[in-house]
Order: sequence, then structure tokens, then C-alpha cells
Amino acid sequence: MTFEQRMESWWNMDERQCKCFQRWSLLLFKRVYITVDHFISNNLSSYASALTYNTTLAVVPVLAIIFAIARGFGFDNLIEKRIRVALDSFSPEMTQTVLDFVERYLQHTKSGVFLGVGLLLLFYTLVNLTMNIETAFNNVWQVNNTRNIYRRITDYISVFLLLPILMIITNGVNVMMLTLESWFEMYFSLGSTFHVIVVMIPFFISSMVFVLLYKLMPNTHVKWSACVGPGIIAGLLFQGLEYFYIHYQIKLSAYNAIYGSFAAIPLLLIFLQFTWYICLIGCQLSYANQMVQEYAFERSTRGMSRRFRDTLSLLLVSHIAKGFAKGDRPLNLHSLARITRLPDALVKVLLDELVAVGVLAVTHNNSGTEVLYIPAIDIHRLTIRMVVERLDAKGTENYSPSWLLHNPEWKRLRQYRYYNMEEALILDVLNV
Repeated sequence: MTFEQRMESWWNMDERQCKCFQRWSLLLFKRVYITVDHFISNNLSSYASALTYNTTLAVVPVLAIIFAIARGFGFDNLIEKRIRVALDSFSPEMTQTVLDFVERYLQHTKSGVFLGVGLLLLFYTLVNLTMNIETAFNNVWQVNNTRNIYRRITDYISVFLLLPILMIITNGVNVMMLTLESWFEMYFSLGSTFHVIVVMIPFFISSMVFVLLYKLMPNTHVKWSACVGPGIIAGLLFQGLEYFYIHYQIKLSAYNAIYGSFAAIPLLLIFLQFTWYICLIGCQLSYANQMVQEYAFERSTRGMSRRFRDTLSLLLVSHIAKGFAKGDRPLNLHSLARITRLPDALVKVLLDELVAVGVLAVTHNNSGTEVLYIPAIDIHRLTIRMVVERLDAKGTENYSPSWLLHNPEWKRLRQYRYYNMEEALILDVLNV
């Protein structure tokens, strides 16, 4: 049995009929395979590099907004202390430099020029970072429709406005847990328990951040069951990366010899790069959790014939047109997948093609959060032949190299293809 045949046999196995260990091994294999396959095919390494660059640009604007909001509530010293605790382990000199940049950034808010162009640049940097994160996540989930600009601005800015409050709450929880730990030190069992809890708080916070990111950032429905496990794994990997980065900087003395006082910059870039690798791998794993059955069907339909593909497209159009004629609510992707018993991924590809050729149109619900599909042509004029011809003509037909301009065989082929294909023999093409 070849490797390809063995892979197909594994994919066709029903894990529900396997023993416990074999079932878990098969489920793990399928998810890891999907994650690696899509990580490579989606070119997520390029997204990680782009997000590293965007994150570097957004460090000062993000901290400036956090300090500005915290200063308004009188918590700026607490936020600065929290940031120093988090960043001094990386590089105290770099931390002080960044905080000096932030302070000068805030001082310029008193000038009218900053309130104009500078404020726009600040929000552009923040929105651009979050837009690129959403684009990367949508690419993982194979979603082409992004949030509208109004939702982007309101949602993204709301997140940044909540960051200082979350940091204050986190700091308060840490202080409370440390206080409780000191109170219960006299009791060996309770003291050790609270010590474990305090140690686990950073892991819990990191995991929750990744879970919420995987759940809320993609512009599609993500199940909690699909993102909790990857979020926990990503949180643990991030904490391990942070531990390695902090405790092994001394051993990376080669960078200090080459870059001198600037050694913290390439090390920070490497840290950010691997952080985004962890984040995107976790996102891809959440996709694998939710779409494992659809991916199995996708593998079996990669060699799908054109006739079968067109038949499935006609099936989708017929359901949409029938509901539209009855005056029912327009169907979304998941409803169509459930009605036709087809995988979401395959239905998404077919719907995108039908929208591209002008057979279907995209609309949204009142809140603009759900993509719905309706006929783009009068259903009383929409025929099977019209749908097939539009799918057949998808793409460009303006390719006209010089040898085709006055070629009689080319003109005759086009005539046979579109008008009397049934009666024509292939030998008749060259008969003059």
C-alpha cells in the first residue's frame, strides 16, 4: 500500500468505531494534518512576518492610547508599573526608551497639528494592525467577506479602550492573590495551593486572550468547542516562549557582540515573529477542529468533474430561488450546507463562483453581521441553461494573441462551441 493510499484509508476510517486510544490518535492525526497542510497552503508564514512589522509600528500608538485613558482615570502610574514589570525582563533600556517615546507622543497631543494629522495616523496604525489580523484569520477560515468599515472602527477602537481597564483588573487580581498567598503561608497546604494558583494566572490570562481572539476575530461563526483547546495550547506555548526569551537572553551573547545596545531590537522581532506563528497555528488548529469532516469531503472532491460541480451549483441556486419565491428569509452559507448536506467549505466555493458570475447576490441582515444570498436575476427568467452558460464563461475571454485574430479555425471553433456543438464533428473544424 502506497503512502497516498494509506492516507486515504486513514481519512475514510470512522473514528466512532475505533477503540479509545486509536480514536484519539486518529482525531489528533487528522487535526495536525489539516493544520500543517493549510498552514503551508495559506502561506501563513508571510502573514506572521507582516503582522510582526505591523505590531512593531503599533507599539507606541497602542501604549499612548492606554496611557491616555489611564491618565484620565488616574491610573497612569499603575499602568506604567504594570508595563515595566512585563517588559523590564526583556530589556530595561528598551522599556525606558519606549516609555519616553510614549510620553513625548502624549505631550504633543496639546498641539493642534497632532489633533489633526497625528490623531488620524495614530488611529490608522491601530485599525491597520487589527485589520491585518482579521485578514489573516479570515484567510485561515477561507472567508472572503470582511466586516464593513463602520464595524471595524467601532469594534477595534472599543477593544483598545478596554485594554487599560483589563490591565487594571488583572493587576488587582494579581495583588489580591499575592496577598492571600502571604496570609496562608503559615498553612502548608493552603499556601502551596495559592502559590500554584498565582503561578497559573499568567497561563490562564494568555489562554483566555487567545480563545477570545480565535472566537471573535474571524468574520464567521466559530464554535466555542473549536477554539478553547487551541486557545489553551497557544497560551501555554506563548508563556513557554516568553520564559525562554527572558531566561535565555544571557546565552544569546552573539547578538550583543554584533548589535551592541541594539541587540534587544532583533531579539524582540524574533519574539514577535514566533508569537504570531503560535497565534496563527492556534487559529489554524481551531479551523481544523471545526472543519475536520468538511476537509475529509474536500479531499475526496478535489477531482470533482465539471459536470458534477455545475450540478451542485444548480442545486444551491434552486434552493435559494425557491425560498425567494416563497418570501422566506434569505439563506446563509450554513443553512445551505445543512439543507444540501454538503460541507461548508465546498458550499462557500460554489457560492463565491455564483456571486462572481452574477447569478447570486450577497446581502446582509439588519445588524450587518450575517452574509445572506439571494438571486441576482429575475427568478422567472433564470433558467438552467443561463446558469450553466454563466459558469462556463467565468473568467476572461479577451485573450487574443496575434495568431488568433485572423485564424478561421479559431472562429469556427467558437461558433461550434456556442451554437451547434451537438451536430459538429471534431474533424469538421479543419474542413474549409
